[in-house]
Amino acid sequence: MVNKNNNFTAPAVLLLSILCALPLQAKVKIMPVADISLLGGKYFLDSEAASFQGRVDAFVSPAITLAENHDLIPVYSGNYSGTQDIQELAGGGVLTRKRQTHTFSLKYVYTREFDKYKPRFSYSKASIKETKDEKWGDGLFDYNTLSFGFEVERERPHGTYTASYDYYKVAYPNYSTLLSQSQSVFNDTTTFNELSTNAGENPLDNTGHRLGLGYAWFPEPLNMRVGYDFTYRNYADQAIAARPVTGQSPFKSDKRADIMQNFSLKASRALKPLYLSVGGRLGWLSSNQGSYDSSRSKYMEDYYSYIDFSISPALGLVLQNGMQFNFGLDWRRVYYQGRLKQDENGNYGSAEIKQTAWLTSLSARYPVANRFFVRGAYNYQISSSNMRYEDSYRYNYKATTYLLGLEWEF
Repeated sequence: MVNKNNNFTAPAVLLLSILCALPLQAKVKIMPVADISLLGGKYFLDSEAASFQGRVDAFVSPAITLAENHDLIPVYSGNYSGTQDIQELAGGGVLTRKRQTHTFSLKYVYTREFDKYKPRFSYSKASIKETKDEKWGDGLFDYNTLSFGFEVERERPHGTYTASYDYYKVAYPNYSTLLSQSQSVFNDTTTFNELSTNAGENPLDNTGHRLGLGYAWFPEPLNMRVGYDFTYRNYADQAIAARPVTGQSPFKSDKRADIMQNFSLKASRALKPLYLSVGGRLGWLSSNQGSYDSSRSKYMEDYYSYIDFSISPALGLVLQNGMQFNFGLDWRRVYYQGRLKQDENGNYGSAEIKQTAWLTSLSARYPVANRFFVRGAYNYQISSSNMRYEDSYRYNYKATTYLLGLEWEF
């Protein structure tokens, strides 16, 4: 167990300095916005039912107009899920029992004619339980994210351009390598030194730089948006797995670095009372990290690299009595570039892993009182793969979630 503290006050100080220098000529105006839902639900994984559990989602933002063309937008968003779920953690699908996430963000918006400038700062804390008896704060995959960035939006007659940059730092306070804490287990100091050289203690901690570009235009009757984002992510304490050589460390001195790129396109159209949209994305992750399976003496390069495609059509319906229906379908196909498939016994094949996921989402809400709605949701997910060995990660499963409860909107 390792405790790590992150001090990231410089961006917040800069943002506060800007705010203090503002000419507050007009009266400050506050426009609060909130959306809170309390739902109960049941989760089925491969037809095995979990106990009835709850889910809470909250969004609160008292948008503040400081002066003409100067706005401040603080946001709190939180989520608690008591139902089991398959989450992609540390490179694979992990079954989690409970999760909660809390995010605080602050964005300042300066408007100059048709241009907007938006510095921003955020902090989030995620807690994850994998077992029933695990305490909050002790989860192996708990993580904190601290970030700051800047966005520019330029509106022109033919469309709107956006460009953004974000720097973020992710820390896993409870995740550290067992090797870094196990010197007392080894009677042979030479063996321990060989294994531990370059091993590192906090392999999941990472920092990243993200650049995003977008363009939106409105060819009647459609709304169109195209986007591209580039992320460089560095793991300062995760050494590259080396091809095994007797008498040498299993880790290189080089550190892991990932490059992620995404191209997206979305089209939408309003046909009252219907709202239709379809989006597509092409993603690519390139990582220099490999993997060595010591139990089967198998070394694989590009273990985390993959190419993926996704398509997401959606339909919304709003009736005159205020009732709303939403339907969404997400299809995703992942092609791993260096991760080999295995049979049920763990024996490796010659082909890389391919994984296909389908997610069907249905939701509805009906107004029952002033600002209160009854809300129901249904999700059905199928994941299939040519990977059959699942001692570490889940690749093949069917999951169903039913939720019903109340939503308050302000």
